[in-house]
Amino acid sequence: MPLLSGSRRLQSGAERNRGRPSASSSHTQRDNGPVELPDYEPLACPLSAEAIRDLTQLSTSKDTRKYQEQLNKSIELLSASVRDLNDKYEERKESLKALQEKRAGREEKTDRERAEEKAVLALKNEVPTLTNECNLAVQSVIDLKIELEDSNTALRGTAQKVEAEATQAARRRRGRSDDEDDEMEDVNIASPVDILQRAKERAADDYASKTPYEKYGTNNDYIGFKRMWHDAVYGRGNKPLPDATKWFSQNGGEDEGDDDDDDLIVAEEHLDIHCPLSMAVMKDPYTSTKCKHTFEKDSIVQFLRAQHGRARCPQTGCNKDVTISDFHPDPVMLRKIKRQLASQRANMAEDDEDEDEDEDEQDVGVDGDSHMSASPDHNIKSEREGRDRGQQLLDSIMGEA
Repeated sequence: MPLLSGSRRLQSGAERNRGRPSASSSHTQRDNGPVELPDYEPLACPLSAEAIRDLTQLSTSKDTRKYQEQLNKSIELLSASVRDLNDKYEERKESLKALQEKRAGREEKTDRERAEEKAVLALKNEVPTLTNECNLAVQSVIDLKIELEDSNTALRGTAQKVEAEATQAARRRRGRSDDEDDEMEDVNIASPVDILQRAKERAADDYASKTPYEKYGTNNDYIGFKRMWHDAVYGRGNKPLPDATKWFSQNGGEDEGDDDDDDLIVAEEHLDIHCPLSMAVMKDPYTSTKCKHTFEKDSIVQFLRAQHGRARCPQTGCNKDVTISDFHPDPVMLRKIKRQLASQRANMAEDDEDEDEDEDEQDVGVDGDSHMSASPDHNIKSEREGRDRGQQLLDSIMGEA
């Protein structure tokens, strides 16, 4: 028996070189320049069951949690920066105003007043610029957060699609006869890399097509930043925050112009610093993202726990259903409460001074009787009774649950 059959004989050198380019043709190609290679195409092959499991696990991984925390911390620090910048500017303006009022009719300015004027002028030019830089930085961080969310969504969608295609391929294999060509198995295989890339590109294009209001005006992170910014600038005048649709101009910048004084007087908002549940002054205000109503943290937590975690907002007239996850700390409300308490203390101090002066200058009638009147502006007893009724109401709600 021959070692090699007729179909597998040894090949001669001429036969081996058959089909190869000759030396002359190789010289011709080199003379014509380099040969262009085809575009690279990534391998397209079905993933194994283990690879699909790894991809699914990657899509649900918590590895991005640290990155998410850093982005949230960045927004928190930028909000604090805007708050401190504008607070310091307002403090220096008030200090300068007090010095000017103290000088009154005197023409000569003191060295301190000149220094304050110089500081206020510098802050007047720098604070708006720094505030706008913080605003743009917050928007950039929000963009990164959205990109991260879209990437995770695209990754989960890719894992689900690849797993579905693998399941369909397995069904086709089970239904195929043994004599069918196995080479048809890899037809129209979608690359997971291509699926993921296309999903991310679609999400990026969709986000880029949105207006500034759609990107930031409905974003809770930006709303919180904007509220802090507005309160630092306009909080002392009780000017309410404009509607979010007015936050952005046509070119994407901020569009919150100064209103007339008359408009400001009409637009002043009324602030109730008492919790609707406990009737006490709020120390740790918690505000709902659904209805914007604010309560003392402990009171609303107790109320919702007694209602098994979900209930209608206890604010009178509100019909929104809320859960504890809908509430968040409200640092802007806390600032407003502190300002109002400080204002009340200042007014009480002025009232005490006026009462002392009235006692010294009492009008005495002809018959020798003294005529004195009590100021009804501050009734401590009624406030205590209101707090007691509020606590009784909260206790009764807890008892019924």
